[in-house]
Amino acid sequence: MRDAFAQLIEANKLDVPPVLRRFHAEPPALSQGEVTVEGGRRWGRLLAALAGFPPPMSRSRFRLEVAREGKGHVWRRSFARHKTSSFLQYDARSGRVVERFGPVELELSATARDGALIITIERARLFGFALPSSLCPQSTAMEYETPQGNLGFDISASLPRIGLLVRYHGYLTLPELDLRR
Repeated sequence: MRDAFAQLIEANKLDVPPVLRRFHAEPPALSQGEVTVEGGRRWGRLLAALAGFPPPMSRSRFRLEVAREGKGHVWRRSFARHKTSSFLQYDARSGRVVERFGPVELELSATARDGALIITIERARLFGFALPSSLCPQSTAMEYETPQGNLGFDISASLPRIGLLVRYHGYLTLPELDLRR
């Protein structure tokens, strides 16, 4: 069943690579790959840890489990032994993806550029209260098709005045999908 990003891609008629279109149209229950995680400076690392993000690590095992729940999906990410999860749902009223990490809720929009899906944070809430732009996380996030046909990703989050919280990048192999069809 289509995930929130598939609905956003379809609603905005975004031209994305086949690997992204097929992944989001029917997310595999389990995908695996590699990830590298970078951390920010002292306060950035502390806030990232409090938010449940993984610590810095180089070329580690990465697993993504996607499970349907209600009108959305739970994404469980395993960075080596560190685990984090979020709930994603498409909001047709706003035309955005809503992602929840515990008490944090993000509204995400996306565009397609140079063969990549570029995802940006439009709004953030903490415990249901809207955060002012000065406290709203900023993100540079993208998904793309690697030269090997894998799903590549590069996700980062930062805060004004604090700087980088976390950046993780790598790839997922999608063995269940025959991308040559």
